[in-house]
Amino acid sequence: MFDRLALRPPFWGVIALLALTAVGLSATRVPGVMPSFVDAAPLLSAASLIIAIAGWRLLHRELLHRMQEDAALRDRVGRLQDAMHANVDGMFLLRAVRTADGEITDFAIADVNRSGAATLYRTSEQLVGHRLRDVLPAPMADLLFERYVDAITFRTPVVEELRVSRRAVAASWLMHQATPTAEGLAVTVRDISSRKRDELRLRKACLTDELTQLYNRRGFMTLAEQHLRIARRQGSDAVVMYVDMDDFKQLNDRHGHAVGDQALVAVSRLLRLTVRDCDVVGRMGGDEFTILALDADVAGARAIQRRLEQHLDRFNASGALPMPLSLTVGHTRVRPSDTASVSELLARADQLLYARKRRRQLTKVSESHQRERVSHNPSRRAPRLAPLPIPAELTAMARAAATTRPNAAPLTSATVTALKPPMPSTAPDASGVFRPTHAA
Repeated sequence: MFDRLALRPPFWGVIALLALTAVGLSATRVPGVMPSFVDAAPLLSAASLIIAIAGWRLLHRELLHRMQEDAALRDRVGRLQDAMHANVDGMFLLRAVRTADGEITDFAIADVNRSGAATLYRTSEQLVGHRLRDVLPAPMADLLFERYVDAITFRTPVVEELRVSRRAVAASWLMHQATPTAEGLAVTVRDISSRKRDELRLRKACLTDELTQLYNRRGFMTLAEQHLRIARRQGSDAVVMYVDMDDFKQLNDRHGHAVGDQALVAVSRLLRLTVRDCDVVGRMGGDEFTILALDADVAGARAIQRRLEQHLDRFNASGALPMPLSLTVGHTRVRPSDTASVSELLARADQLLYARKRRRQLTKVSESHQRERVSHNPSRRAPRLAPLPIPAELTAMARAAATTRPNAAPLTSATVTALKPPMPSTAPDASGVFRPTHAA
């Protein structure tokens, strides 16, 4: 207090008054005679009274000033506490627990608002005075302790989104902020679970096909790039497969787009049923699907294709759709030394897919021509011509001739047949085609 009094002008005024009194006493002193202190007593008493009054006045002012500062401080602390306890975010005031050497061993909860206590499934009275390691489970407490010690040591705040367990905290995601103070930390937590769910929903909508619930082009390309980098780093093979539905346009044209959507959903389910959980399946658009099979080679790709054909045969046998489904698959192997991008790998698999489709079309055309040759081959299928009926005119003419010529032979079926018009020949020509030709 003395240092604050020494800075005030009244204090120096009293000191100056005492100095002038001493000078006056010295001037009235008779040489060779000791000054009479009795004569100077009134003056000294007046000076002492002035000093006492001045000191009391200074002390009074100082006490009033200190009381005003304390009241302002209490009012400020009260407002801060009211704001803290009325805040919807959880707020904790932590005090660092130190050893004699100054090492931090734990953090004690000095104060907490209702929202913060509810976040830990407790009340404020149950938390104040307890330590961090006693309130939170060991893994979470150890993690927060390390971050809090770093924040106090380097005087840097901690701001992060923290994934927590619903068993220990009444939230799945928290916005966690810890700011160093003079004695510890001021921690603020906010429940952001709903926002995280919205983010995940938007991310899923951005990366997932709405109809089939498979990855769309963006999602497949993003995830495939990450998986291929991991596979190349680990030195393992992978297979990129391209799957296309055959005659999908005819299905839409004959039975409508609703049936086409059912077919797309059915194929997506068959693909998920065929591949492993670690494999990536996506719909590139329309009736085109892609598969990234990790840790697989050409034999693994053929095994996937065989399983897919088996599942497809069972589905077609169930008769769930008005017409059977058919798929064409093209695949390419990705070795660890292969530096091609996902787009280049898909282009290679797509080329193999369309080459297989062309071979299948050529096979169908060849089989169709073979059936036509078999249908026109007389050695395998001889045509049967129905006998022509005998006209009544010919029968009457034969009977009239027999009547006019008594010595003529009797009318028989051979005679009537000889009178019929010539029959067309059934012998094929040089090209193997049957052409109607009349015998001479």
